[in-house]
Amino acid sequence: MERHKLQYEVLNQHNPNAETGQTWEVEVHATPEELQTFAETGYLVREGLFQGESLQKLRDALEHLEEREWEKRDSAIAGKKGWGFIPRHLMDKDETFLELLKFQPTLSIARAMMGPLVRLRGLSARITYPGEDREQQTPWHQHMRVISNPIPPWFSRPHCIDCLIYLDDLNEDTGAVAVVPNSHNWLDKATPNSYEPMEGEVELRVKAGGGVLIHGNLWHRGLPTLNAKRRMLILSYTPTWLRKSPHGGAQPEDGLTHSFLEDADQEERMLLGVGGYS
Repeated sequence: MERHKLQYEVLNQHNPNAETGQTWEVEVHATPEELQTFAETGYLVREGLFQGESLQKLRDALEHLEEREWEKRDSAIAGKKGWGFIPRHLMDKDETFLELLKFQPTLSIARAMMGPLVRLRGLSARITYPGEDREQQTPWHQHMRVISNPIPPWFSRPHCIDCLIYLDDLNEDTGAVAVVPNSHNWLDKATPNSYEPMEGEVELRVKAGGGVLIHGNLWHRGLPTLNAKRRMLILSYTPTWLRKSPHGGAQPEDGLTHSFLEDADQEERMLLGVGGYS
């Protein structure tokens, strides 16, 4: 995977010695051309993010979590057809997921696209199950839609990068993901509540351990899971000053990130939402 380096100087005239008054050097795990394509289309495919033992470690951690939250799983499947089971706050529940806090193949791209001051909006998972009685698919949707219509002169467009990391092959059996290129720039439209194909859509398939990075406003849908379980992690980044995601309920009181923050360095604290803004 080709890389290049970026250097940022974050200007903070009120407190030049603060954490936001620094020079940042980022080794980006992508080429400038790939970043330009990402900006234009709203998505970027990354194969081989995890392989071998690292991939199996994530699978095992998610399987253990699925077993611990079995009752929540059955309730979620019964209550919201098509979306499957979506466990949240993964970094608070298993150290394997907390190790993704500074995962450079995705974090470096987030910093290249949105600047050095980014935080994790969250790490969740989505598990869909095969079977005619509960065919799992999702309609067209977006992950972050906060747009005023009409758009005010000084409107602050929200940006978010969601990294869809697949722990199983994405194919006809598990259900591919379809995206509409450039739809993250459609500020005057809302996604339809529909499962039907759309003109211009692109169906994406990646091998287990690969991922698809999308802008949070990109139109996308999950095709049906037919013959094999599909497991996906959703690693999300936003600018540091954007509020935490309201989805998924309250953070676990005994979550791992609470104790982790006691000895965390400046970068780790910022990624977990403590600081990085003025």
